[in-house]
Amino acid sequence: MQTRPPGATWSGNHRYRAAETLLPGDLDELAEVLTSADAVRVQATRHTFNDVGDTDGVLVSLEQLPVRIEIDGDRARVEGLVTFAELAPVLEAEGRALHNLGSLPHISVAGATATGTHGSGLRNGNLSSAVRAVDVMDADGQTHHIDQTHEWFAAAALGIGAFGVITAVELQTEPSYTVTQQAYTGVAWDDIVGDPERVFGGSRSVSVFTTWGDPAHDLVWAKSDDGAPDWVETLGGRPVGDDIHLGRIRTVDNTTPRGTPGPWHTRLPHFRADALPSDGDEIQSEYFVPMASARDALAAVRAIAPAFSAQLLVSELRTVAADELWLSPAYQRDVIAIHFTWRNDTDGVLAVLPHIEAALAPFDVRPHWGKAFTMPGEAVRASLARIDDFTAAAHRVDPRGVFRNDFLRRTLGL
Repeated sequence: MQTRPPGATWSGNHRYRAAETLLPGDLDELAEVLTSADAVRVQATRHTFNDVGDTDGVLVSLEQLPVRIEIDGDRARVEGLVTFAELAPVLEAEGRALHNLGSLPHISVAGATATGTHGSGLRNGNLSSAVRAVDVMDADGQTHHIDQTHEWFAAAALGIGAFGVITAVELQTEPSYTVTQQAYTGVAWDDIVGDPERVFGGSRSVSVFTTWGDPAHDLVWAKSDDGAPDWVETLGGRPVGDDIHLGRIRTVDNTTPRGTPGPWHTRLPHFRADALPSDGDEIQSEYFVPMASARDALAAVRAIAPAFSAQLLVSELRTVAADELWLSPAYQRDVIAIHFTWRNDTDGVLAVLPHIEAALAPFDVRPHWGKAFTMPGEAVRASLARIDDFTAAAHRVDPRGVFRNDFLRRTLGL
């Protein structure tokens, strides 16, 4: 079996503890690894900023497994380490699309859906909400097909790796559509927070970039499927030119086209599939609070912004529609996602996160599973209405605890 050094997460802020990463060439080799290991976690595209995918046991990657994409009616089945960048053109060729995409398409379908990654839009659920079934290989090397009729579907569809290795994902698709996007400066902060539903509901997908104090750096990025999002101009927005700044990040020929219509998968992501996304040398955090609390939560963060300004590159505000997945930050509630892109300074970031988490604590805050946070496990668990159901299912599926790691023990009590 091939191996490689385990390396680090995407931006290098966390180095994996295992001695090596195993690269099984087929499902039989994967089963051999799982049945002989005491602890296993899976590396996907490693676009995480904490130890969610780490272990001091065995790390495996599916990068050498055969990749397959099958489209059958309104469903798409992907096997192996397929990224959204690889999946989207195949769907488009068949006249199909996904309901949304994340800000970068470089991430894997299995990894992104397992951690609740999302795009934006008041009517758009996270990427996990498109999952209709998963194939999961357990610690005995047996593969289970878990679809919406299964009692644990709402746990396994967004399971943070607690149920085993996801070898295939089945997604809901819809007819292909065209999107036009534009980015605007000049929208006043008071207009954004005064009526968040109007701003974030104005287009299919809306993101607001802010540094919490300098209006010159604030930007509204709107993506519409009914022509150019001119509604932003009624709020004083002015379209930006080719040179776009996301807070203190200056993009360099890596963003998707603005001002012209194009296929959904070439416009919904902020960053092109053929370019390095964002800054790269960064750490990310993200917190979710109910949309009903958006104004008060944003005011609470803005009030303490001077305390984290030195570490901040930019914040992005997005919205996610409610779903029924037990560990979803949007479980049974529409949410606003408050995202932070930080300088790659681990000590500095970890020092400011508790202040942000304290400011958001009154608003039933939940963290993004794949990004940096310091919320204690009891606070995380208190925000999850179905945590007991999730942990009970995980113990039944994995009684030996092969797929548990420090992250799951610390945050979920597994």
